[in-house]
Amino acid sequence: MAVVYHQPNAGDFRHSLFGCCDNCSDCLCAYFCPNCYSYCASQDAGEGTLMSCIHCFLFPFTLCCLRHSVRGKRGIEGGCCADLCVSYLCPCCAIIQIRREFND
Repeated sequence: MAVVYHQPNAGDFRHSLFGCCDNCSDCLCAYFCPNCYSYCASQDAGEGTLMSCIHCFLFPFTLCCLRHSVRGKRGIEGGCCADLCVSYLCPCCAIIQIRREFND
């Protein structure tokens, strides 16, 4: 059975990058314990346990790879350069955006 996700605009994330402050609990968890939050986001994105552990221990270095994987699964437009910039300039916002993509 295929699961269909509805995007607001074709090729976009459902939540903006700086919409991370909309939910205080997500914002606090991602800021104070980003490794654990990265693990949870990776699990929500359908990554296996091993990959989730890798994302947890190597956060934020593997965040651009997770964003690339999420974009591929959801048909979201973008490129590696944008993923790299977002992942290193605003890792907490990026990981919240990824987790909210699958939880909302």
